[in-house]
Order: sequence, then structure tokens, then C-alpha cells
Amino acid sequence: MVKIRDAEKSKDGSSSRADQEKVADVARATVPGHVTGFFAARREEDPLAAGSIGCGFTLGLFARTTVSAADSTQIIISGQPSDAPVSRHVVDSMAPSPVRVETELDMIMGAGFGASGAGALSCAYALNQLFNLALTSNQVAAIAHRAEVINGTGLGDVIAQNTGGLVIRIAHGAPGRGVVDRIPVPRTKVYVVVRGPISTGDVLRDASIMKRVNAAGERAVREILRRPTMGEFMRLSKRFTCETELASSWAMDAIEAVESSGGMASMIMLGDSVFAVGGEECREALRHFGDVIETEIVQRGPMID
Repeated sequence: MVKIRDAEKSKDGSSSRADQEKVADVARATVPGHVTGFFAARREEDPLAAGSIGCGFTLGLFARTTVSAADSTQIIISGQPSDAPVSRHVVDSMAPSPVRVETELDMIMGAGFGASGAGALSCAYALNQLFNLALTSNQVAAIAHRAEVINGTGLGDVIAQNTGGLVIRIAHGAPGRGVVDRIPVPRTKVYVVVRGPISTGDVLRDASIMKRVNAAGERAVREILRRPTMGEFMRLSKRFTCETELASSWAMDAIEAVESSGGMASMIMLGDSVFAVGGEECREALRHFGDVIETEIVQRGPMID
């Protein structure tokens, strides 16, 4: 059954009221997680101008969102009802009528995998499909970016997730304003150990921490642009981890163990987590520090079913 709803795109790509648009029964979208190796943040009064520069990659841990028409708006995250303020902001910006949003996450929340960005972006793509809003990729992603910035859950995940691969964020801002490029890399396995969450908002609000972060991050971006390779990304990520002093003692021990085995490792920004690339020896080194998640860099962004 096809229903008719009113929708009108505003300047930032969100919907409000006027035009009649067809609505499908259900729509689905999938977005990869994202790991940041280093970054520098910029706060702006306009959320679409705020963001971060830096470098990171999308990985094979996904957010899969299904949206459908409903009598009242509900958001379900991994089977549990949730306030989900970031996804709620996306729904309020885009949906001209109530919807049921169901998001399944492969990744752990708060561990630096860009879960909130992936959830918001997959929700936005699914809503664009459901209500036939006719928004471009950048317009859809700008809504998810704005939701993340306003809720203090991230500054750069969405633009990278909307791109896919090993992404250099060259200029701050939402998709359509920020500037990105990609480092070509072959299929690459990634090993991760997670110890616990770190509050992105708490770090971003701490002026003394952010002074170190921004100085180290801006320097790293300049250097990765001079030599854009996977090895240089890993080297600069490790240096950034040391310079910012964000890593816990166990994380530094895990990084050193991987390096002793012949691999390369660094802290995930921002999570009490370590990621490593290399051979099977990396997995063996990380096993001493917790359960190892094996995934890989994925070369694609959002997918619509």
C-alpha cells in the first residue's frame, strides 16, 4: 500500500510540511562503523559548520536501520526501546508523520566505533527512502551530522561514514561543506579489543585536553597529506595517542604488545579501545588484553536495501 504524506525540504535538507510525497511501507539502510586514528575539532555556532579534521576508516561493523509508518514514533536500538536522542533528532527533522525506527548495531556503543553516527545516518537514509524526500547524499548526511553535533556525540564520523574507506577529513563541516579525500588501500584486516566507553562529550568539553588534541591532530593531518599511506596513518595515530595522553595504561600495554609482535596499533578515538593491523600475530598479542573483534576496512559508505 502506498500512502501520501506532506514533506518539504528546508535549507539544511530537513523536511517540514508542504509537498505531497509517496511513502513506501518500509525502508532499510545500512551504514558502516568508523574508527578515528587522530583528529582536531572545531566548534561553531552553526552545527553544519562545526566538525573535525583527521583520519580514520570505515569498518565491517554496521548499523542496520528499518523504518516504517506507525501511530506514534518509537525508536528501538538492538531490540530495546531507547530515547536515542541523535536518531530522534533525525526523525524530528525529516519525518512528516510518526515512524517506527529499528536499528541493529554490530558495534559496541561508546567504544569509538561511530555507533551514534552510523545509527543516525542509516536512519536518515531510510527516512529519505520511506518518504521519497528526494534528498541528495550530502543533504541526508548533513541532517545526521547536525544531530550528532547538537547532541555532543561526534564531530567527524558521519562525513567519513558517508564516504567509506580510509578517509582523510581535510576541512571541517558537514557533508557538502567539509572536504574529504581517501587513501587507497587493499583489503585490510583489523583487530580490536574494547575495555570500556569514553564520553566523547566530556573530552570535547575539556579545554586543556582539547588544546593538546587539536595541536597534535592538526600536525598529523598536515603530515598524512604529505604521505597518504596506511603505514603513515598507523604511525601518526600512535604518535597522536602518545601526545594527547588519552590512552589508559592497559591500552598502551596492548599497543606495545602488538608492536613487539610485528604489527601496528593505536587507540580508537574516542573509546577505551585499541585497534591493530598486521598478521595473525596481532590477534594473538591482543588476546592477552580481552576478547578480540576481527573485522576489516570496508570501501563503501551507506547502502539502501
